[in-house]
Amino acid sequence: MAEILSQSQIDMLLSSLVGEKAEEKIPEAEAATKKIKEYDFRSPKHFTREQLKILFSIYENYARILSSYATGVLQTYCLVEIVEVEEQQYHEFNNALPDSVFMGIIDLAVKDTERDDDTVIMDLSKDIGFCVIDRLLGGAGVPLAMDREYSEIEHGLLEHFMKGMVNLMKNVWFDMVEMAPALIKTETNARILQGISPDENVVIIVLNFLINETQSKLNICIPAVTMELLFKKKASQNKKSRRSDQSSEAQRKTDIMQEINKSELEITGVLGMVDVQLKELLDLEVGDIIKLNKPAGSLIDLVVEDTSWFKGYMGVHNKKRASIIKEPLQRRSDAI
Repeated sequence: MAEILSQSQIDMLLSSLVGEKAEEKIPEAEAATKKIKEYDFRSPKHFTREQLKILFSIYENYARILSSYATGVLQTYCLVEIVEVEEQQYHEFNNALPDSVFMGIIDLAVKDTERDDDTVIMDLSKDIGFCVIDRLLGGAGVPLAMDREYSEIEHGLLEHFMKGMVNLMKNVWFDMVEMAPALIKTETNARILQGISPDENVVIIVLNFLINETQSKLNICIPAVTMELLFKKKASQNKKSRRSDQSSEAQRKTDIMQEINKSELEITGVLGMVDVQLKELLDLEVGDIIKLNKPAGSLIDLVVEDTSWFKGYMGVHNKKRASIIKEPLQRRSDAI
C-alpha cells in the first residue's frame, strides 16, 4: 500500500520546491542588476560620450605609435593597445594606485593659450618599468621578482624612456591642437602628488603594455580643465580652418577669373548661311547674288570663337560697322 504523506511533509516538499525556484531566479536577477550602472549626481560627468570616443581614437593612434617606439628602443617585441577611456574623480584614480609608482608630470604646452599648467599625468606600472630597465641594460626584458623601489640609475633610465613616450604625444594631437609636450618631473609616491584636487574630474586612458610575455598597464590621467582647454582649442581650430578654406577658395576663384579675363576672343557677326557646290563657288563673279537662309531684317548671330552667344542687328558706330546685342542665347553650360 502506498505511503500517505502527512500535512507537515507536504508543507516541507512545497517549501523546498519554492526555494529551488527562488534559487533559479536569483542568477537572472543578478544578471539584470549587473547591466544597470548607477549615476552619481554628486559628481556629474563633464564630457559627452562623443568626446570620449574622439579621445579614444586619438590615443588608439598613440598606442600604435608607442608600440613602434618601444619596439625600436628596446629591440624586442612590444605591443601597446588601448583598453578604455573613462571619466572619474581624481581621488578614485589615486586611491587605486599602489603607494610606490613611477609617474610622470607632463606639461602639454598648448600653443596660443593663456594657461601655463596644462598638466597630464602618466603612470607606468612597476612590472613594465623593470622590464624596460632590464632590457635597456642588456637583459632579456623580464620583470623583477621582488617588489622594491627604483635606484637612482634605474630612475634615470625610466625617465629617459618616458621622455620619448611624452614627445610622441604631439603627433596624435597635431591635426587638432598644436602643442609641445614635455616631461616636467617624475614622482615615485602617488600620495604626495599635488596640483590636482581630489574631487576634480579627470579622464583616464588605460593602455595595455606588453613586453615579450610581461603585460601590465599604462595610465594617462588628463584633468577636466585640461580636457576642456583641448576641446575648446580644437573647436576654434575647426572654425579657423573653415574660414580659411572659404577665404582661400574665394581668393582662388578671383585669381582664376583675373587670368581668364586677360584672354583674347574673336567675335564674328554671322548674317546667315547657305550651302553651295564647289562648282558654283568657283563660277561666282562680281555682281552675283548669294541668297542666305534668313529673311531681310532678321537678327544676326554673334559667335564667340565657335559658339553663338548673342543675337543682334547690324549697324554703324563711329563710322565703323558694328552690331547691337538684342538678346543672349542659352548656352549648354547655362542649361546645366
